[in-house]
Order: sequence, then C-alpha cells, then structure tokens
Amino acid sequence: MLRSADALRSLRDRPRRVVAVFAHPDDEAYGCSGQLARAAARDDTATVLLCLTSGEASTGFVDQGLGRDEIARLREGRMERVAERLGVDGLLLPRLPDGRMAREPLSVLGDTVGEVLDALEPQVVISHDPRGVNGHPDHIAAHWAVRRGMEGRGARRFAMLVYLQEMADAVHPRLLFATPESAVDAVVTLDATEARAKEDCLRIHEALVTVLEDGPEDLLRRPAVERYDFLGETLSPPVTDVFEGLG
Repeated sequence: MLRSADALRSLRDRPRRVVAVFAHPDDEAYGCSGQLARAAARDDTATVLLCLTSGEASTGFVDQGLGRDEIARLREGRMERVAERLGVDGLLLPRLPDGRMAREPLSVLGDTVGEVLDALEPQVVISHDPRGVNGHPDHIAAHWAVRRGMEGRGARRFAMLVYLQEMADAVHPRLLFATPESAVDAVVTLDATEARAKEDCLRIHEALVTVLEDGPEDLLRRPAVERYDFLGETLSPPVTDVFEGLG
C-alpha cells in the first residue's frame, strides 16, 4: 500500500482514479466506504484515502485514560486496518491538528490536498459537504480544503456525501444535516459484499452505531445506500456510481 503523495504517481496509468478526503479516522467508514470497496475491487481503478488528522482529540477514549499520542496511534492503526479491508491502493496520514483544522490557513489545507491531487490526478474527489454532515468544524475545513486544492487542477468531480431526512430523524437528537432528495446526484446501492465491507469498517473503528445502545441498528445491519451531491452538477435521474457520466 502506497504511503506518500509521490508514490501515487505510479497509479496514473489506471483509467479511473479517486481520492477520498476526510478529517478523522472513521469519517470514511460512515461515509463512502461502500463506494471505495466497489472502486478498489476494479483493476482499472486507483483508490486512495487521505485522512487529514489522526483523531487524537476524540473524547471517546477518556475512560481508557489514553493520552493524545496514544489515541493517535490507536486510530491510525484502525485506519490501516480499514485501508486493508477495503483494498485501497494508498493511505496518507498527514497529521494535521485534530479539532483545530479550522484554525489552519486555508492555503495550508489546500496545499495538503493539492499535493495528492497533483500526484494522482484523480477524476473524482469524495469528501464532506459544506455543512460537514453534522457541523463539525474539522469536517467543514476538510470540505474547503478540497475546494481550495481542486482550484486549477484537473479533478473533474467533487462528490459530497449527503444524507436524507430519514437518516437525520434516525439519529436524532444527535445532529445530522439533511439534504433534499432533489439535490442528490448519485444514489450508490451497495451489493452484499460492499455492504459487508462498510459494516466491517464501522466495527473496526468501533463507530457510534456499533457501541451506543440507542444507536440506529438499521444503519449498522443494512448500510446499503450511499448518496452524493456533485458540486456544480445537477443530474436527474441520479447516477448509480460516482464515476458514472464522466466518460
């Protein structure tokens, strides 16, 4: 598995290339792990995960008495397992400051993403929408890092993860911003293998849906659909894969 931006240049000969950019370890599991499993299973597709922080500011480990460095190592280890489970070609962990990404200059965030885009030259970039799913400042910063990184570069599609109102209702009272169904440009229905990969990734991270007694069981048992809004595109009816329609 490739670990540096420079090494990604070796993947350019594949006709299809995608990079998923997220703020924290586990963001990809909730979001696009099914689509990534699908892409990684194809010999003609290069699939890369860019996780901007190591998740060291998480409060979910307080009862374990772990320090920030220990949490970072634990969560990076989980990201390694997820990358192996999905079969992606590359995993990059630049270790930006967890919980403080929004305080970083946008130029720094954009350059971090841009370095990967320059190396891989992907057709598709996947990340959060402008609201960061649940308003988390790091998620929002990741979105704008992608926007800045894509400026003047060849990536053709920014696929933003979105959720319908039914999902927001399912996780209430926890915050989740809903997107109208009319704004959805891709509805990716996972097959059994892809759905199992997504569930396995959630379990590796011990994600909220796997550890909370009142977590939405259906999200864990049947994580069968992922939805995306393509920045600057309006597709009706929605396509069924983030590469569809790019030619």
